[in-house]
Amino acid sequence: MTHRAALPILICGLIAFAAPAGGQQVNLPYQVPDREGNMWYVHQQAYLQQQGNMPVYGQAGMLQINNANVQSRTQNGKLDPVTGELILENMAAPNGLKLSRRFLFNKDDNYVRVIDIISNPTAKDVTAQLSLVSNSNYGMQSGQVIADPRKKSQNYAFVGLTGNNNRAMVELFNGLGTKNPLTIDYNQGNNQVRATMPLSVPAGKEVAIMHVHMPAASVDAGTEWIKKVKDAQLIKNVPAAIRRILLNFGSSTSWFGDTELLRGDVFDVVELRSGDQFRGTIKADSFKLQTFYGPIELPAQKVLGVLNVGAVRPRQLLVTADADVFGGVIQLEKLPLELSDGQTVEIPMGQISRIGFRKRPGEPDELTQTHPFIRMRSGERIAIKPPTKDIVLHTRYGILNLKPESVAAVVFQNEEHAGHEVHLTEGSRLIGLVDATTMEFALAGSEQVIKFPTSSAARLQLKLEGDEGSPAPDPQSPTLRLNNDELMVGALEGKLRLDTAFTTLSLDAGSIKSLERRPEAPQDLKVTLWDETSFQGMLDDQMLSCKLLSGPTVSVPVSLLQEYLQPLPKPSSGMTEKIKALVAELDADDWQRRQRAQEDLVSIGEAVIPVLKEIRATQPPEAQERIDQVLEAVKKSVK
Repeated sequence: MTHRAALPILICGLIAFAAPAGGQQVNLPYQVPDREGNMWYVHQQAYLQQQGNMPVYGQAGMLQINNANVQSRTQNGKLDPVTGELILENMAAPNGLKLSRRFLFNKDDNYVRVIDIISNPTAKDVTAQLSLVSNSNYGMQSGQVIADPRKKSQNYAFVGLTGNNNRAMVELFNGLGTKNPLTIDYNQGNNQVRATMPLSVPAGKEVAIMHVHMPAASVDAGTEWIKKVKDAQLIKNVPAAIRRILLNFGSSTSWFGDTELLRGDVFDVVELRSGDQFRGTIKADSFKLQTFYGPIELPAQKVLGVLNVGAVRPRQLLVTADADVFGGVIQLEKLPLELSDGQTVEIPMGQISRIGFRKRPGEPDELTQTHPFIRMRSGERIAIKPPTKDIVLHTRYGILNLKPESVAAVVFQNEEHAGHEVHLTEGSRLIGLVDATTMEFALAGSEQVIKFPTSSAARLQLKLEGDEGSPAPDPQSPTLRLNNDELMVGALEGKLRLDTAFTTLSLDAGSIKSLERRPEAPQDLKVTLWDETSFQGMLDDQMLSCKLLSGPTVSVPVSLLQEYLQPLPKPSSGMTEKIKALVAELDADDWQRRQRAQEDLVSIGEAVIPVLKEIRATQPPEAQERIDQVLEAVKKSVK
């Protein structure tokens, strides 16, 4: 079915297709011509296809959840009256989810931007595997994924050389440096590229994924476009409510909590509480802010935006280019703004809702916090210099003096626990109370010291992996999980006496592979040793000594034990001596003896790993080389 072509209009730098106010209803399949004489089709099952004069795409951006396609058929959609996007709403998706898709046909750059909004109307959280699949209409001669220049460990786009006159298929799946990337999979010789991600949608919430599909004249042209296009350009006219829930494209310079920051392209912007906006040049050189932790003065060139919050006693939040957020009262009655015609107006601060500075040359599209920071309960986030004194934590296991370099984060405001939650760099998670009624830190950018009550702090972040996240334990690290949600990353120490049904056993804690509580007999434990020997019994001593990898030794009541796992337990003393004897043979004069000893070590399996790692440094060069080969072979066999 042919539809009347919509007129293109320029919206925020993108060519989109206009629609009448209120959103024009359209029937499916919906057709839009591209600039090369082909036709884009959006079908009833919400997938995208090209037809016409040798189109590049067979299908583009087909969405699957747990490898199942969206089964819902919809007969019509509507055109967004502002952006011109084609919107398909409220389609049934696998796992009880709902799907809405938004298609923007950009005729200027000849791409289609698709935004998938996945909502969970159920009362339970839903986890699933999300996939996006595109395939070439004329096969794929070769393809390459493009590494994210901000995070070399992940990819963000794909360019494939098709059999269609050497034209290329260009797929953009992630924003630069995103924390929630789709993983791009392509096998040479295949005509299909797939991007996947584990999806988690909380009960009653929704998330969004954005992806872009474009035919290009050549691989070089497609690659050049990928490297040149900016995230800000792609998401600029995405509705604010959707930008906030995008998983795979960042917009951290645009949001503070649930409030969007104003940013201007050419002029500074001042928005009044009435909704009126003035554009021009703010004529303030700096902002003096009175805070509850002391006066702060910020140069205007470092400020991205200002939010006026609070109705009874208004205060301001200043967001800086260093990803800091300072809160207080600006010591300024009126803000001077020079309008584009040259006249200057002075706007009372009490009437201002938001202030946004224009984007400066060289300013990154996404804010990155590069210093440790403290986040206040009132919303401020302030970059600080690392503390130099130990963090003293009162726990049920006693007082722990934690070195600052061993602490990843301290969560003061916790909905699940009454105490403070401390995350250590090796992955431990401890609950207690920080021994400080007030805290004192030097600001990262100056020598100024701020002092505030500990009760006003929400989070202290000292390690920046994952921004406000916390490090996960290494899979090869021993872990002790407790039934109060605490996690200790470290190994048990000392000797344990276990009363079994017929005898009492003396066990070396280092040789224990696992300890787990028996649900039917809470006082008894199931013990598994390094050689998979297992038995049950009750410990004589009801305290376990756990040496954390970060340093402290903690005495833990057995009654709190949920599970202890040691991926690399030490073998018995007899086996240890056998391993050491074989290691001595690795430097024998006879090559066959060296080779036989290496093969014997590999045959022993995982038990050799902790012993070899312990003694490797003291061995001669060839023995060290063979030890490395043994370790690599054992690890491969375990996988």
